[in-house]
Amino acid sequence: MYDSEAKLQKTKLNVEMEIDGGARLVGFVFVSQRQRLPDLLNDDRAFLPFETVDGLIKIIRKSTIRCVTPLHQMTMPPAHADPYEVLGVAPGIPDDELKVIYHRKVQETHPDRLVCMGLPPEFIQLGNEKLARINDAYDRIKETRANKPESGPKWYPGG
Repeated sequence: MYDSEAKLQKTKLNVEMEIDGGARLVGFVFVSQRQRLPDLLNDDRAFLPFETVDGLIKIIRKSTIRCVTPLHQMTMPPAHADPYEVLGVAPGIPDDELKVIYHRKVQETHPDRLVCMGLPPEFIQLGNEKLARINDAYDRIKETRANKPESGPKWYPGG
């Protein structure tokens, strides 16, 4: 028996969708209460309604979709996370290498770069948050190293 009530109750799922040619769309797909995103993408319909962040409805041919990522899955490590883990380095890394990696991470996630890439405001916000975590992690490592007494044997002249 066909359940028309379940069909009418849809949930908006916030996603990023990559389609043929590398274009990326950020917006919403509509999933029924008893359906998962993979079920929606693999059903027998050839087209998928998609709502942009501006509220425009686009009808997308499913065969052109290359990748769909639910945006709620994009998570950043918490601000109190291990600063070495945030930067992806080992605690014993020398200061000069740490600085190079820090600058590389900043360049990768800088919001100005994301704007130039034409990414939507949601990604710019994520870039701001990630950059803040990177800066915080680097500052905490520098502060810890500056306050840490030097270890190893001491050499005293004449001793």
